[in-house]
Amino acid sequence: MESLEETKGPIRGIIDSYEMRVKTVSALMSQTIKVLKNSQQQQEKMAEELRNILAKTEYLRKKDFDGIMEEMWGQRRKREKEIHHTLEIFMIEEKEMIDELRKLVNSEELVRIEDFIVLKERILNHQRERERKVSKALKSFHLEQEELSAALKKLLIKGERVRIKHFKNMVKGLQAHRTHKESSIGRTLEELEMVDREVDTAWQRVMMNTRKV
Repeated sequence: MESLEETKGPIRGIIDSYEMRVKTVSALMSQTIKVLKNSQQQQEKMAEELRNILAKTEYLRKKDFDGIMEEMWGQRRKREKEIHHTLEIFMIEEKEMIDELRKLVNSEELVRIEDFIVLKERILNHQRERERKVSKALKSFHLEQEELSAALKKLLIKGERVRIKHFKNMVKGLQAHRTHKESSIGRTLEELEMVDREVDTAWQRVMMNTRKV
């Protein structure tokens, strides 16, 4: 007959494997956030270039430009906080689960590996759901930022032909599109919907590149 420790040996192996998965997923998500940060830096450079052009050609004061953009930047800061909070909750919940499993296996009670495997599957299903939640938040944030980047690029292509009205229409269009997506009502903004489709492909590339890091 197997001893208590011999019985619990394979179970500890399952917990170690589970913990390794949590660390891998967490590292991947953290790296993805860094990749998105780099993209945001490029976005800010484009905004600065556009601000300088409008200051030169349209005499738009830089503080007025920044005031118009503030809602976009504020929304970004808000989403960043939400993502970091979601990832933090993910880490806390997973650590608590692992600690509970280790407490169970280190107890003096006999734990059948068959029962533990069933428990493990239930836990993994819950874990995957939490992973999907974090991944969805990251993807949504990425889409929003790529929409803004695409819109800024379009204005910069105009060069000194860009006007204040173009800039204001861009901001209004992005805000309307965001409201449309969040409420699931309103007319389709064809140009930005096309960006959505393009960025969906870009998101897949981001995830592939992240895995290579």
